Amino acid sequence: MKVKRWCRDVGFAVGAAVGAATATYVLVVRPWQLRRGATDEEVVMPLPGDDLVPIPKCGYTQAITINASPAEVWPWLVQIGYKRAGWYSHDAIHRMMGIAGSVEDAERSAWHVIPALQTLSVGDVVEIAPGMGYRVVHLEPKRALVLYVRLDTGAMKGLEDGDPLPENYMSSSWAWYLEEVSPGVTRLVVRVRGDYSPGVASVLAAQIPNELGSLVMQPKTLQGIKERAEARRGMLGDVR
Repeated sequence: MKVKRWCRDVGFAVGAAVGAATATYVLVVRPWQLRRGATDEEVVMPLPGDDLVPIPKCGYTQAITINASPAEVWPWLVQIGYKRAGWYSHDAIHRMMGIAGSVEDAERSAWHVIPALQTLSVGDVVEIAPGMGYRVVHLEPKRALVLYVRLDTGAMKGLEDGDPLPENYMSSSWAWYLEEVSPGVTRLVVRVRGDYSPGVASVLAAQIPNELGSLVMQPKTLQGIKERAEARRGMLGDVR
């Protein structure tokens, strides 16, 4: 009887702990992470690419202040990506996922501007994994970069602009926006907006990356860009 009572008490305790942790995440952590670093104005302000996913089912807006001009931050944005400069994020996690490193070092993201990767153009694809990537749909140098992807989540293949939406689909826009708030000080705002059809495959394809990205990967990427831009500015001086 004592063993049964102990097991029951432990079960209640574990259940209560899980419930409390879940409630804390849903009510406190998640709302904070979905707008981490962003002001009230930045959360609601229109950004290039919003029209690509007009009614998002998931997404977030995050931001960071960088002590560098938009011209000094921009090179780090245009070279981001798999088989490019990397993600400036948790390289160990990306190595486990098979998408780590840069074209110059497969183990870690680049810590310098790579001239060969500074010619990004509308229509180019920024890979996020082998054979899967976001297409550049808007590019305003030193100001805005918008990436976009549409997927058939049943066949797990990309869709072209003219393709009709299949029964199972996922679309996502990923906007990077630079605003100089004072001389040599830039706000980098990132917004992800996602839409998907009902169904387990579509939900998993959209929600899991959204949660993992907003909580773990995107904040680290923003911090990584900040560190690199500020470090390079210190070495080279103001290049505005």
